[in-house]
Amino acid sequence: MAIDLAPYEAPIKEAADKLEGDTGAADKAQADLTSLSRTLADYGTRHQAEATSLQGNWVGARGDLFGVKAKEHTQALDDAATWASKTAQTIGDATSLVKDAQQQCQSLLTEFDADARTLVNAAASSTDPGAEMQARAVLAGMSAKYAKEAADIVNAAKGRLQDLVNGLNATVPASAPPAGPLGTRASGTGGGGGGGGGYSGGGGGAASTGSAITFPPSDQYGSGSQIKLPGGQTVSAPNERAAIAVRAALSRLGLPYVWGGTDPNKGMDCSGLTQWAYSQAGLKIPRTAATQTVGQKVDINDIQPGDLVIWSGHVAMYIGNGQMVEEPHTGDVCHVVPLRTSNAGEPLLGVFRPSA
Repeated sequence: MAIDLAPYEAPIKEAADKLEGDTGAADKAQADLTSLSRTLADYGTRHQAEATSLQGNWVGARGDLFGVKAKEHTQALDDAATWASKTAQTIGDATSLVKDAQQQCQSLLTEFDADARTLVNAAASSTDPGAEMQARAVLAGMSAKYAKEAADIVNAAKGRLQDLVNGLNATVPASAPPAGPLGTRASGTGGGGGGGGGYSGGGGGAASTGSAITFPPSDQYGSGSQIKLPGGQTVSAPNERAAIAVRAALSRLGLPYVWGGTDPNKGMDCSGLTQWAYSQAGLKIPRTAATQTVGQKVDINDIQPGDLVIWSGHVAMYIGNGQMVEEPHTGDVCHVVPLRTSNAGEPLLGVFRPSA
C-alpha cells in the first residue's frame, strides 16, 4: 500500500499559509506613497519660494508672524514627505521579508518531499513486513520537526515585521495619527503567527546573511589524529580525516545557526556544519541530515571523534570525552553539548563514521 504524503505535508503547509497575503497590494501602496512623497516635497519647495516672495511685501509684526507661519507649513510639508518616503520604504522591506520567508517555507516543503519520497520508495521496495510502519513513524517525526521549523520561520518574520513597524512609528510626525500594533486595523498590516521551535534538518544552499565572523585557525585544536578539546583534554580520532573534520567543526564555535546556511563565515545549519567540516578533510558527504548516513554505521558504545550522530532531522558530530558539537536551531549558535541519543522525540537513525 502506497503511503500518502499529504497528511504529513499538511502541518508544514499550515504554518506557511500564515504568510499568505496580497503582496501586490503592498507593492501598489509602496509606489503610491513614493509618488506622494515626491509631490509633497515639491509642494514644500514651491511653498517656501512663494512665501519668501510674499514676505517681502509685509513689514513689522505682521511680516514676522507670516514668516513664522510660512516656515511651520513648509516644515509640515517636509515632514509629511519624509514620513511618506519612510513608509514606502518600510512597506518595501516588509514585502521583501514576507516573500523571503515564503520562499524559505517552500524550500522547506520541497526538501521534506524529497526526503520523504526517498524514505517511502525505500519502504516500498523493502521485503521487511514492518518497513511501512517504520517509515510512517519516521515520516511523522520528520513532519513535526519540519512544521516546527516552518513555524519558527513565520514567527521570526513576524518579529522582524514588528521591528519595522516600531521603527516607522518612531519617525511619525507629531501631527500624524499613530500606527497601531502589528495586525490591527490602525496599522493596516496583517501579522502572521506560529509557534516557536527549531528543526535543524538543513536546507539546500540558502544564502547566509549578516557580517562575516573572524575565527581562530583550526590548528589550535591539535594536529594529526590528535584533537585538543575546548576544555583542555586531548583525544584521539580513528584517523586523521576524522580529526581534521572535528577540528574544523570546533573552529566554528559561536557561528550563528542559519536555516539552509552553508557559509562557514556567516552562518550554517546542522548538516551544513558537518558537510563543511568533512569537506575540510577532503571528504564530500551529502547535504541534508537524513542523507549523511554514509560510511560505516557503528554502535553508540563504539563512538569515536568525528562520528556523526544522526536523527531523521538533525545531525551532530561527536568530538570525544562524552561531548558533541552541533548547530542547534534558529536563534542559537554552534556549541559543544553532552552526547545524547534523543532529539525532540525524532527517530535516531544511528551513528555513522564517514571517514571509515
